[in-house]
Amino acid sequence: MSKQFKLAVDVGGTFTDVVLFDDAENKMHLTKTPSSPGDPSEGVINGIKKIIMIAGILPEEIHYFVHGTTFATNAFLENKGSEVALLTTDGFKDVIEIGRQKRPKLYDLFLDKPSALVERRFRFGIKERMTAEGDVLETLDEKDVKKAVETAKENGITSIAVSYLHSYINPKHELMTAQIIKEVYPECQISLSHQISPEFREYERTITTVVNAYLKPQTRNYFINLEKKLKELNVKIPYIMKSNGGVMTMKEASENVIQTLLSGPAGGVVAAGFVAQQMGIKNIITFDMGGTSSDVALVEQQLPRITLESRLKGYPLKVPMIEMETVGAGGGSLGWVDNGGLLKVGPQSAGAIPGPACYGNGGEQPAITDANLLLGRIDPTYFLGGEMRLDTEAAKAAYEQLSVQTELKLEEVAAGMVKIANHHMAEAVRLVSVQKGYDPEEFTLFAFGGASPLHATAIARELGIPKVVIPKASSQLSAVGFLVADIRHDFTSTKIVPLELDSMDRISLEFEKLSKKGKDMLDKESVLPNHQLLTYKLDLRFKGQAFEISVDINKEEVEFRDIDCILSKFHAAYEREYGYCDPKEPVEVVNYRLSAIGLQPQIEIEKKERNREASSIAAKKGVREVYLFSSNCFENIDVYDLDVLIEGDQIEGPAVIDGVDTTIMIEINEKVEIDYLGNVIITLKGAASSDSKGY
Repeated sequence: MSKQFKLAVDVGGTFTDVVLFDDAENKMHLTKTPSSPGDPSEGVINGIKKIIMIAGILPEEIHYFVHGTTFATNAFLENKGSEVALLTTDGFKDVIEIGRQKRPKLYDLFLDKPSALVERRFRFGIKERMTAEGDVLETLDEKDVKKAVETAKENGITSIAVSYLHSYINPKHELMTAQIIKEVYPECQISLSHQISPEFREYERTITTVVNAYLKPQTRNYFINLEKKLKELNVKIPYIMKSNGGVMTMKEASENVIQTLLSGPAGGVVAAGFVAQQMGIKNIITFDMGGTSSDVALVEQQLPRITLESRLKGYPLKVPMIEMETVGAGGGSLGWVDNGGLLKVGPQSAGAIPGPACYGNGGEQPAITDANLLLGRIDPTYFLGGEMRLDTEAAKAAYEQLSVQTELKLEEVAAGMVKIANHHMAEAVRLVSVQKGYDPEEFTLFAFGGASPLHATAIARELGIPKVVIPKASSQLSAVGFLVADIRHDFTSTKIVPLELDSMDRISLEFEKLSKKGKDMLDKESVLPNHQLLTYKLDLRFKGQAFEISVDINKEEVEFRDIDCILSKFHAAYEREYGYCDPKEPVEVVNYRLSAIGLQPQIEIEKKERNREASSIAAKKGVREVYLFSSNCFENIDVYDLDVLIEGDQIEGPAVIDGVDTTIMIEINEKVEIDYLGNVIITLKGAASSDSKGY
């Protein structure tokens, strides 16, 4: 009988990470390959061929495959989506341009609103109307629909969004419209609001549907192209990682592409939570620094926080996502000087091509990776385990421009770049912790991604976080997360009722409807009944308020009409969010949410082999001159080989730990210990309080 393997591929801005897991031996094979921005599927295929060769297996031995991609994200951020037509209820075609009165920056008189994404001439008001209760007030005018679709076809528009008033209650008119589009313009892509975001609030639901339509043609073509190449390679068609921390089929991802926007970063958060569970740590903050950006998330009681509305480029997107903050500070982030002579970092990035100057691919602008190289923190001969040699002279040439502009020494500019980037990333940590009512000092910082171990302790010290964990396989941790993620589908309905005993039958009925949908979906994907899990949430608010808070509930609390328990959860969440709560005020239910989860068999992390007595001396590989932020000067410090370190080994800083695909920086007053799983645990002695400036 042949072995069976699980495969995960994560396409990032600079590198594509590949993880292959041997089910029989609990062994992981890891590798990286450069991403291919022109056609991301090439990087995926190259990575699969490389990992198959490393492991010495046949493609057909891969029985489970999950893929995470930033394809849709990059297309959105770079304004490379498709032209879209919008069909909406007559009289509401300007909703996506009017938006909300609320301003992200209250006193910025020159703030530009994000564009509507749909030209006004391609927004069509269709005669139809549903009431808020879902009754037909005005029958759909099919002639209106046909005329609008024909206009879109004549103008070469390949994607149509449909968002009718109150379709989340009754989608009849949207379904009729979809059928007409298929008859008139069968090759056109269709996005229906009741399928993309089945909730009330017209602006948010409409713009979410439009963004899905905007990204759908290219993303769908990418999936089709990838599927074709995988079949040629005889590799199984993958599941796709979702932004909510679950996985879905490629077919579903092709229709609901908006759920892939945080595909890669979500995997890292899931994996960090999994590792933390193995280590017995409940509360963590994840810090994922890649080539283009850094993503930060909070995991409480081993569960990531899920947000039901996030903003990307100023657009409110109403889809469940792991709550995270992203800043334009990655290894490829570029340094520049503004008109006032101040040194800045990002959000521009060198990307995969040409990459930082030291990659030797023609890059001429100074990046964070170049700074770390010039500061001695990266060994130019051991990047990717020696597979890629870095060009120090090219990095110097790039930084000489900034040195002249700022009138600072080369190392001062490089150190300044790193400090600025560290501050940006620390601010992102504050956004997911302090601004949400959490104290960072009560959390452990989990740092992963190729670049984060160089910056993690400086960020932790600035925020008063006492401990940092660099997980095993930290550089490919997002891909590892794909392998431990469960199948997950989220369902929502809206029906506003007071939270009182007389309403419990209606609340129970809503959850019964959602439960049936969830179970049917899991049955369709062949998830066994004993591997099916349904979880429940209610969106609650005080009567008269405009926005709500989502609260986890148990099915039993609804069945046994335990209103007091539900209210206490809401009051606690409200007080943590706003610092005040009046329990005497009446509360109402707005949305009902159910997550249908297909539990996947969990992988077992391979333990770090102990082939000697614990002693870090065996792992010492030399001495290197490195710039220390704890002393603001270059010093000769010990360098250790990450692959040689075993459980129980301890290192007192300052030191550098070189891995095949990452480098860990240990400053003065920092102590390292290796645990039985191969995780690097860094304890910060005398960690600064949260208002400290750190290094």
